[in-house]
Amino acid sequence: MPDETRLAPARDTAPARLAELADLLGGESSRSKRFLGGLVVGALAGAAIAGASLLTRRRGADADDPPSAAPTVR
Repeated sequence: MPDETRLAPARDTAPARLAELADLLGGESSRSKRFLGGLVVGALAGAAIAGASLLTRRRGADADDPPSAAPTVR
């Protein structure tokens, strides 16, 4: 079943595309809510990946540091 709200072919001009993007960011239609939901999920996934990467780098740097200055008693 074809969707009546599908985009027109690539012959549209840039201002028409910008108007369509503004409509998607408006949050009024079900199509824009789906777009914004995907945008949020993508942002959260990217933040989780970036945070995991930073933690991995930090743990790797901590492992290379010498032990603290506390002397060992024998």
